[in-house]
Amino acid sequence: MSNNIIVLGAGYGGVTAAQTLHKKLKKHPDSTITLIDRNSYHTLLTELHEVAGKRIEEDALEIDLERIFSSTRVNIVQDEINDIDFENQILSSDDHQYSYDYLIMGAGSKPSSCGVEGVTCLYSLVNG
Repeated sequence: MSNNIIVLGAGYGGVTAAQTLHKKLKKHPDSTITLIDRNSYHTLLTELHEVAGKRIEEDALEIDLERIFSSTRVNIVQDEINDIDFENQILSSDDHQYSYDYLIMGAGSKPSSCGVEGVTCLYSLVNG
């Protein structure tokens, strides 16, 4: 059972998916799990209000992916994917191509004020 699995995105869904796959595929050393994200860290979005309230520094929201997956077989790749060819099962960035047997997409979201004037997004406060 050889599988090349790529998890795209290191948000809550991507991190959880990679951790779950690692546990389920421990006895299948021929399977690979690769987590690809543009950042080398996971952002604790549920704690943004703490930064906005100046109770913690913004770098406290970043958890290094190598630390999260240090005792697993999950490969961490920092890259930004520009194109997905579903037919040929290939992800492409500016410099690399990644083939996969299975793809889990958890590529994230963008904050929105839903058109309400005067609403300042906490994510914008943290990330400029």
